[in-house]
Amino acid sequence: MASEQAVEFRELTSIDELERLVDVFCQIWNADTHLDLINPSTLRAMVDARCYVVGMYLEGVMVGGAVALRGPHGGHLHSHIAGVHPKSQGLGLGYQLKRHQAEWAAKEGFARIRWTYDPLVRRNAHFNLAKLGGRVLGYEKSYYGELNDGLNDNDETDRLVVDWDVHAVPGAVGPAPVTFPVVADRWDFAERPAAVLDCGDGLHRLVPTPVDIERLRLDDPARAHAWRLGVRAGFAEADAAGFVVTGFNNDGWYVLRRL
Repeated sequence: MASEQAVEFRELTSIDELERLVDVFCQIWNADTHLDLINPSTLRAMVDARCYVVGMYLEGVMVGGAVALRGPHGGHLHSHIAGVHPKSQGLGLGYQLKRHQAEWAAKEGFARIRWTYDPLVRRNAHFNLAKLGGRVLGYEKSYYGELNDGLNDNDETDRLVVDWDVHAVPGAVGPAPVTFPVVADRWDFAERPAAVLDCGDGLHRLVPTPVDIERLRLDDPARAHAWRLGVRAGFAEADAAGFVVTGFNNDGWYVLRRL
């Protein structure tokens, strides 16, 4: 894990720095152009509007960054895009980046940060809900419309909206690891089109996730599409029955509890 002393955060201002940040984002998202990400000129305007535009450096090299827009004072900061270069992932940098964003938000008078993420990306679900302790506000179908940014090519942009108290301390979430004779990644959509499992206790339901949806989009697009529709239907069914997301467990399931 990278030591905090080795990591530097810089609020970017020059067009050269902003162009470098966009280039890093394109590498993270495997995008040919910035068209469906963000462009340097927009970032320059955001800098003038005193938004959060930050580059993260490791040993003097930019390895990630984040961009967030201001909401109402005392309300929330909206984190639009954030990421760490693939070559620098697994070092704990993503957590340090979010903590820096939280500290910046608190200084600027924002109590909460909100952002969206793809509910099918298991590692992000674990990071956002289990590690950070974020709270899911809702499921949004096709939030960004059609994107061609590399990671989201040929898929619909369904998203979960997450709200994070910048002062919160993450705690235990959900019940014990799943003991049902079902592996999340092996969900049978032919048998159960809506990907949601009743725990039988009257209180909890579970929504599964694939191990690696990004790889699945490349290797088996039909299966990836089945996951999109199945999880969408699973969340819709659970929401209609009064269940809300309370966490994400180590077996790859969203844990939902009846209100």
